[in-house]
This record gives sequence, C-alpha cells and structure tokens, in this order.
Amino acid sequence: MARKKVQLQWIMNDTARRTTYKKRVKGLMKKVKELSILCGIEACVIVRSPYDPQPEVWPPPMETVPMIREFKCRPENDQSKKRLNQENYMRQRVAKAKDQLEKQQKKNRRIEMENLMYQCQAGEKGLQDMSIKDSSDLMWFIDDRLKAVGHKMEYFHHQAPQPGGTAAQAAVPVAQKTPLEVALESLENEMLMDVAPRPTDSLVTVGYPGSQDMMHPGPHGHYEDPSFWGHPFFT
Repeated sequence: MARKKVQLQWIMNDTARRTTYKKRVKGLMKKVKELSILCGIEACVIVRSPYDPQPEVWPPPMETVPMIREFKCRPENDQSKKRLNQENYMRQRVAKAKDQLEKQQKKNRRIEMENLMYQCQAGEKGLQDMSIKDSSDLMWFIDDRLKAVGHKMEYFHHQAPQPGGTAAQAAVPVAQKTPLEVALESLENEMLMDVAPRPTDSLVTVGYPGSQDMMHPGPHGHYEDPSFWGHPFFT
C-alpha cells in the first residue's frame, strides 16, 4: 500500500507534533549513521527541541566536537555555502510556487485561445467581439499551431516510402485531418503544381554542330506563349 503524502506544514496538535518529532529524529539519526558508514564520511547531527532539556547528538560528543572545530576553521564562504535557514527555505518555496502558478496560467491561457479559435471557426464569435489582448494572443496561438502543422506534414513526407526502394517502411498511423490541415495541404499541392516540370512532349531536341543536343520548348502557337520564354530560359 502506498504511503500517503505528508503536507509540509506546522502540526497544530501538540501530542501529534511531539510524536512526529520523536519518530523523525530517530529516523534522521539512523540515516546519518548509514550515510557515514556507506560513504566513509564524517557527519554529525545536533537537534535542539523544547521537548528535551539536552540536545539530540550523533555521534557521541567526543567525536562531534572535533568535526565542529574543523568546520569553524574553514573560510566563511565555505561555511555558508549551502546553509539553509527558515527564511531561505520559505523563499525557495515561494519561488517554486510562483513558477508553478505561471506555468498553470500559460496552460489555461492556451486552452482559452483554443476554445476561442473553435468558436470563431463555428461563427459563434468574431474579431469585433474580442479585446486587443485576446486578439493578439489568438494570432500568436494560430501562428504556433500553423508551425506545428507544418512540422507534422514535413515529418509525414519524410516517412513516405521512396519509389524503387528495396524495403517498405512501416506504415505511420495518420490522425483525422482538421479543416486547417486540409486547407494547408491544398495550398501546398497548388504550389507544387505551379513549379512542376513540363512533360517531355512539350520539348523538342535541337542539334548543334560540335556540341551535345539541347532541349528547347516545342512550338506552341508559333512561340506566342510567353511562359516558354520566361525564367529560366530568358532572363
């Protein structure tokens, strides 16, 4: 059975607080002893509390005093390098909580923009109904989604099997396309058709003495079609 996570906060009940102290101090002493034996290091623990007139010390004072004396002989920077008091601990906790809050706010904002984008696609909302901040965030969100769609399309194009290949690549499961992806794919196909090479029957071979034959645009309307004489033939 998994342990229940303990909240790190002050225990209000006196009896429960005293019981927790006794149990935790005993466990702390055991852990430090194991660490010293397993790693061969010098370590000591001194714990003062209102529950005992004498502090809890491990190892015995005869071994602890030389370690403390050696520690105090070190430079001040070494002594305070990883020192953590209550104030520093609370500062770290507050900074961590702020970071978690900021991440959650960003996540919530992305969800809001996604819902707003779907509402605009369905005609439920228009740009005139949005604030300047919402419009700016929505434009950023759409641009980010377009980039993600472009990367996904590029990935699927690279995964497509090459003609004449010896081994067929594993089929990649394709999710159902959104209207935005369909529009982008249609636009890309149109661009590919514009730059596609001409068929070979629209070209004629012209022989030049002393050189190799060259391919030129074939006759089409007595060469009146300006597309034949455009880039890259005549510039």
